[in-house]
Amino acid sequence: MVVDASPVEGCPLRYDPSTDSILVRAPNWVGDAVMALPFFVSLRKNAPTASITCLCRPLLAPLYRCVPEIDKVFELDEAYGRHGLSFVWRNAAGLRAYGFDVAFCLPVSFGSAAMLWLARIPRRVGHAADGRRMFLTGALPYGKNGHRPHRTEGYLELLRLLWPEAVLLRDLVFRPAAEACAQLDMLLSPVVNCLTSPVLAIAPGAAQPNKMWDAARFAEIARRWIDTFKGTVVLVGADVEQGRCREIMDQVGHPGTRNLAGAGDLVLTAEIMRRADALLGNDSGLAHLAAAVGTPTVVIAGPGDPAEVAPFTTLAVTVRRPVFCSPCFRNSCWRRDKPLECLTGVSVDDVWSHISRMAAKSSRSA
Repeated sequence: MVVDASPVEGCPLRYDPSTDSILVRAPNWVGDAVMALPFFVSLRKNAPTASITCLCRPLLAPLYRCVPEIDKVFELDEAYGRHGLSFVWRNAAGLRAYGFDVAFCLPVSFGSAAMLWLARIPRRVGHAADGRRMFLTGALPYGKNGHRPHRTEGYLELLRLLWPEAVLLRDLVFRPAAEACAQLDMLLSPVVNCLTSPVLAIAPGAAQPNKMWDAARFAEIARRWIDTFKGTVVLVGADVEQGRCREIMDQVGHPGTRNLAGAGDLVLTAEIMRRADALLGNDSGLAHLAAAVGTPTVVIAGPGDPAEVAPFTTLAVTVRRPVFCSPCFRNSCWRRDKPLECLTGVSVDDVWSHISRMAAKSSRSA
């Protein structure tokens, strides 16, 4: 989808795409990183000859190296942690030698903007949030009248500070590298005869415990998938989620399940999900990544605001239980009468109705 953006108020920053080099400080989390993909595509569209460098966490580097619009990927130095003045100063010092002309700061943290200022990059663009306006030469409010747009739209809006009539490309697409395909073939070779179509991928983890649906409910969905469609269930996630995936697999108690959590980096996980007929996950980064590779996705949303962070595609369906205290941005539920009602109120039948419809539309489940 291509949209010509209308000008923003104020005078735009001057920018010469034929000579300038651009640094993009990428988001810190997987979901946000995926939601930023249209930003990189749009940036390249508006600066076709510029040098574009992505600065990101090491965890996200394999993902961004698959993005053709990015020329270079620099990894943040996290040897001594990811927070504090020493982290900001150390990384800023490493950036100074490259002489970047413009920097986009996609995270809204104080330290991310301070890092670009300390790196002496002359033009620094980001959202005015967390008291960091002093470090930016161009800034947009982080939400107007208390309303935050979808995070992808928020990232795209920053381009208008350089190009008032910027062309914004909103399609969410991620293509895993060919190496991931070959790696997955090798990984699956011992069990390929046990993997029958259709395949349901389940990502039961999340960055915050209050966003994780009950393991027993994931197991019930897996059993229904296997019994109804005679298919396979593949569990995916990070290394730290292996135990939770193993718990679900044990509860299913069927040889048609495979635990591939921690099997490789994000790109390999993306390739696993790309081959699935559907993905079921919490409000997490892997749900965004699954939607970006073109897999029909069902997201179980508890706290948070789907209007801001739901996968940016029509391929994804968000299942939620609206309650009086939604949306909520706390790390733990404050209620004592019905803790996490927004999450526990989502039933197995609610989720299965969407999963089964997706399976019915898949050619491989016929």
